[in-house]
Amino acid sequence: MEQLKTIGRELAMGSQGGWGQSREFLDLVKSIGECRSKAEEDRIVLHEIETLKKKIAEPDVPRRKMKEYIIRLVYVEMLGHDASFGYIHAVKMTHDDSLLHKRTGYLAVTLFLNEDHDLIILIVNTIQKDLKSDNYLVVCAALTAVCKLINEETIPAVLPQVVELLGHPKEAVRKKAVMALHRFFQRAPSSVSHLISNFRK
Repeated sequence: MEQLKTIGRELAMGSQGGWGQSREFLDLVKSIGECRSKAEEDRIVLHEIETLKKKIAEPDVPRRKMKEYIIRLVYVEMLGHDASFGYIHAVKMTHDDSLLHKRTGYLAVTLFLNEDHDLIILIVNTIQKDLKSDNYLVVCAALTAVCKLINEETIPAVLPQVVELLGHPKEAVRKKAVMALHRFFQRAPSSVSHLISNFRK
């Protein structure tokens, strides 16, 4: 529990730099850190959930604010509560053109979803597009999602692009591509069996 509170404080401190969280979020983290009982913590988190449900349902929420709400949803789930009502907004944020927003979206979906979740199908096209990005940070974010979320049925949709990234000029991308192929081998060995001879070369 103390570790979760520490992570929350680090998120809040980071927000004062580049994340741009509001005083409301900082107060939430502070109040959770000062809780003396689980019941008190639950009361605060349940109130936060109701607040977030209303805020994300508002029309035309600015992207900067939606990014904050998604981070707050992550914090809610870190504390053991359900934030599934906001998952779709994290998925939508992976489509964003802003690198910061896109990476926030990818971070959230890799924490919220598993490979069998119904929303995975909505991310595959975005991953395919981002694997072709000229920005290697976008490619890395997409590869991280591939490693955690791509299941046996969706491997063929991204496999050719992942293989191509083995020749990427950035070492970080090449490493993540190898990790993705290892994940594919764990989930469906036959999907990458034809590549084994290439690795041996």
